[in-house]
Amino acid sequence: MRICLLIVVLVCGFFLKTTAQPTITVLTFNIHHGANSQEHNSIVQIGRLIREYKPDIIALQEVDSVTTRSRGQDHLGQLSRLTSMYPLYGSAIDFQGGKYGTAILSKYPIIANQKMMLPNPDKTEQRILQCAYVELSEKTTIRFCNSHLDHQSPLNRSLQLAFIDKTLENSIQPVIWCGDLNTDPDDPEIEKLLDRWSDAGRDSHTSTLVGTGARIDYILSLKQSDLELVRYRVLDVPKLSDHLPVLATYRFRKPKK
Repeated sequence: MRICLLIVVLVCGFFLKTTAQPTITVLTFNIHHGANSQEHNSIVQIGRLIREYKPDIIALQEVDSVTTRSRGQDHLGQLSRLTSMYPLYGSAIDFQGGKYGTAILSKYPIIANQKMMLPNPDKTEQRILQCAYVELSEKTTIRFCNSHLDHQSPLNRSLQLAFIDKTLENSIQPVIWCGDLNTDPDDPEIEKLLDRWSDAGRDSHTSTLVGTGARIDYILSLKQSDLELVRYRVLDVPKLSDHLPVLATYRFRKPKK
């Protein structure tokens, strides 16, 4: 009897393991040049947060690299060492003797990357689109993209959204687009995007900009991709930055028979 029960348990375990759909968890976080609201360095605490929640891929915005403001520290290098993840930096502008821009951290190898300058007709701060091709397995690569859009010029922001949408819409790989888009979900330009993109936080009323009630940080995926949202969360850790980190888990849809 015991042998029969053991066989049943082993068979059930094998069946569950082979039929479970793989998942991927991503995080986006505007880290406010690695400082909290009192301008105290928060890089070590951000590293602890990442280790606690264990996202597979991370998009970071407002990342300093050896600037005077950050006392010459390489924040991405520090986070890479603290989390044992692969780093990719995207410099948007030269700033205080160093660089300022976006960054990606990945548990999986980054096999290629892109950096594209975004439209800036109003000549405000230059913004970029940063993408990493992340190899999850021999058969699966995703295109993971990161952006921090203009907060000063609605014209710039509108053109930047349109540029990114057009750039990513025909991707061969499944696409996840993260970032601080600096506008709320009621913006007509965001509503226009949702014809093609799924907003992981669409049903959420939780703000991502501390103390304002605004939700301006997004995780998006193309509706026609193989990705299906499992869970969305805004993490309640207001003492690390002026933004809150956003976490989403996706699974890959079962292939159609």
